Amino acid sequence: MAQLSDESRPRRSGVEVRLARYFGILGVGAEAAAALAAGSFLHRTPAGRVRFTGRHSYVDIIIDGVVLEADRLWAGEHWVGEIDVFRETPHPYARTWVDYLCTTFTIRISREVLRSWAVRDLTVQRMLFQVLTDRQGVMNIVYGLDHRSTLARVAQLLDYLTHTPASLGEAGLGFRSGASLLGPTQKHLADALGLSLTSVEKSMNLLRKHEILASSGEGRAHRTYSIKQPQLLEAVAAGHSLAAA
Repeated sequence: MAQLSDESRPRRSGVEVRLARYFGILGVGAEAAAALAAGSFLHRTPAGRVRFTGRHSYVDIIIDGVVLEADRLWAGEHWVGEIDVFRETPHPYARTWVDYLCTTFTIRISREVLRSWAVRDLTVQRMLFQVLTDRQGVMNIVYGLDHRSTLARVAQLLDYLTHTPASLGEAGLGFRSGASLLGPTQKHLADALGLSLTSVEKSMNLLRKHEILASSGEGRAHRTYSIKQPQLLEAVAAGHSLAAA
C-alpha cells in the first residue's frame, strides 16, 4: 500500500496530539498511541451517580475530579469502568455504581479500540497491567491497614486526592491550579479510610491549625479544600508529627 505524503495525512487536532503524547508517556508505542488517541476524547461528567456495567462501550480515565467507587475515593489517572478488554463477551452481571462527587474531567476511550489494540500490541497490554498495578499501589499505600496514626492516614488520602500525576502535566492535560480538592465530605473521607467521623474531624482541625489545610463551608459537609503547604502534608503522611492544640 502506498504511503501518504505528509501533506495528504489528515491533520490531528491539538487535543488528539496531547492524548497521543499521554499514551506515549504511559509506554504505548507511537502507532498504538495515535490509534488510542483517535478513539478517545476529553469528557466532562457532572456530579452524580452512574452505573457502569460490562456492556459499557467506554472507559473513563480521570484527569481532574474525585469519584467514589467500591467504597474508595479515587482521583487522577484512575480508570473508571471495565478494563478487562480481553473478554470477548462482557460479563452480563458485572455492574458497579460510581459516584462522581464533583464535575469530573476525563479521557473517555472506546473499549473496542482499547481491546483491538491490546490483543495485538504488547505495549498496550503492558499499559493495562500497569494500570492495575498502580491501582493496587493506591490500595496498599492510601487504604492499607498499618500502624500509622489517624492523622498520617488522613494526610495521605488528602495528598493522593489533590496530587496531579506527572504524566498528565507532561502531556498538557493537567489543568488544575494549585493543590485543591472538591467533592468529598468529611464523612466520605472517614468511610473510605474505615475511620470514625470524629477522628477524621480532629485530624482535619489539626491540619487547619498548622495552616496546612484550608477549607470552605461549615460543619461536616466540607466539600472544598485547599492545601496550603503540600510538602508539609506529604511529611505528615510519612509520619511527621504535629503539636496538638
